[in-house]
Amino acid sequence: MTVLHSPRPLPFTDASDAELARCVQRSNHDTALAGWAVTTMALGLLVQAVLLAQAPPSPAQAVLAALGVPLLAAGTRIVLLLDHASTSIGSAADRVQLLAGIETRRFWTFRARLWTLGTGAAFALWTVAVQLVAH
Repeated sequence: MTVLHSPRPLPFTDASDAELARCVQRSNHDTALAGWAVTTMALGLLVQAVLLAQAPPSPAQAVLAALGVPLLAAGTRIVLLLDHASTSIGSAADRVQLLAGIETRRFWTFRARLWTLGTGAAFALWTVAVQLVAH
């Protein structure tokens, strides 16, 4: 399975319990990846902001500080996607609602994974630039 592999639709009513468990497990992995990445990026943004504040003032410093705002917005977007995913299965009363909830959760966690990968790459580039400016 590749990192960007889109979730395939589940069979609507005849999915076995093992298939459902695997789908939920994959969704849990996406949620864990996104949560870990957002936490790591938030702490990294704080550390890098302190480094930028301690560096001598320069135009590059101001640009990098301004570029931290879209990173914060992207992290917020990931958290909102995870929030949508967490509410999708909540009140399932029967198997059909559970299947629909799992499909919805897989959709939101897949989007969170894509946002996490893009934001993580942007954060890594931003961190390298901050390190170059700060030292």
